[in-house]
Amino acid sequence: MASIISTGIGSGLDISGIVQQLVAAEGQPVTARLGQQEARVQSKLSAFGLLKSSLSEFRDALDGLRNTDSFLARTASTSDSSPYTVSADSDAVPAKYSVEVAQLAQAQKLTSGVFTDADTVVGTGTLQIAVGADTFGIVVDSENNTLAGIRDSINAAGDNPGVSASIVNADSGSYLILSGDNVGASNSMIVTQSGGDGGLAALEYDPPNLLTSLTESIAAQDALIRIDGFDVASSSNTITGAVQGVTINLVTSDPGSTDDFTVANDEAAARGSVDEFVNSYNNLVDLFGQLASYDSETQVSGPLFGDSTLRAIQSQVRRELSNVVTDIDANFTTLSEVGISVQLDGKLTVDSTKLSAIMDDDFVQLGQLFSATDGFAVRIYDVVDSYLSNDGVLEAREDGLNKQIERIADDRTSLSQRLVSLETRLTRQFNAMDALLGQLSLTSNFLSQQLSSLPGFTTNSNNN
Repeated sequence: MASIISTGIGSGLDISGIVQQLVAAEGQPVTARLGQQEARVQSKLSAFGLLKSSLSEFRDALDGLRNTDSFLARTASTSDSSPYTVSADSDAVPAKYSVEVAQLAQAQKLTSGVFTDADTVVGTGTLQIAVGADTFGIVVDSENNTLAGIRDSINAAGDNPGVSASIVNADSGSYLILSGDNVGASNSMIVTQSGGDGGLAALEYDPPNLLTSLTESIAAQDALIRIDGFDVASSSNTITGAVQGVTINLVTSDPGSTDDFTVANDEAAARGSVDEFVNSYNNLVDLFGQLASYDSETQVSGPLFGDSTLRAIQSQVRRELSNVVTDIDANFTTLSEVGISVQLDGKLTVDSTKLSAIMDDDFVQLGQLFSATDGFAVRIYDVVDSYLSNDGVLEAREDGLNKQIERIADDRTSLSQRLVSLETRLTRQFNAMDALLGQLSLTSNFLSQQLSSLPGFTTNSNNN
């Protein structure tokens, strides 16, 4: 035990040191207990954070499997020199198709006659431009009656349905070009004029009425392809619906030549989704073991050893993995029947040979094993999602632990206040004792002096 140094004035005692040691002795056990409690709570809080993160990754892996379109993806491929590109969704039927791109859909282009330059005055009046069923007009007056002014007015028109005007300045002079923004025969243009000085007649184009001041340099036309010999016309160079689930994007025309494309099951993507699911689940099993571990030799346990919430999650997920799927028309209803089985350590393993054979023979049914209404991915996703929801069990447990940490902080504050009061009280008591001892010491000294002055009083030293 540390010795007490006598440095007091009245009593010779180190009052400050004594008080500090007494206060420390009073507070140390409680401080240690609160520290241990907080460490345990923080450890559990961190453990639940890890659990939520791992469950979230597992849920993400399940999300791809429960989505039929994502799992049952298709690939579509063409030769490198093909005049088109192709893509396919889950509705596409695996097959091979032959395509001839006879012509591309294109937008119309009209060219004016030659003008001296862009500042040449054309005329005044109203210019009406129809694009298919849509018509808009611009008023041309002295402010915008030049070739450049008409170009700018066309482009600035708020109700312009899809016409771009430009000027080409060639060696021979300037030309106004009207280009349709949209491809397809239905988007051909008609240009007429009315009123004014009649100069705008130089920009008319209405072949049915024999008005052809503008020249059609490019005709508006639909795309035309032949799929396995059958004609398919389209107002767009992106063709959908001609082959179920397939989109064909035309790049260039190549009349008389055919190029094949092939639609196939995307087994690589499906296998990747399965592997992601298996790996994510196995990581979750590892975390379960880590959090619930117990070492009998060191008697050290994981932060969630014996925790009922952890056991419930683990048990429920395992139970869903062992159930059968009834809402499919297939020769298999369990994961083990398609090559995904549970090992002795609780982890999943994949028999690649067996799974590949299932993909070759029953690709759609394999997807339904996960994505049907009672499919594995659908059921397990719902289980995991319920635990991760804002009002789920894990959120409630974390809220409870955070409240415990708040209570520990409150206990520390209360302890600090109690120790301050104790220090004040002890200091006052010891100071009072010190003052009393000082007074007694003075009284003793006074009496000694008085006694020594009495006749016949001798000290012990005189008696020797």
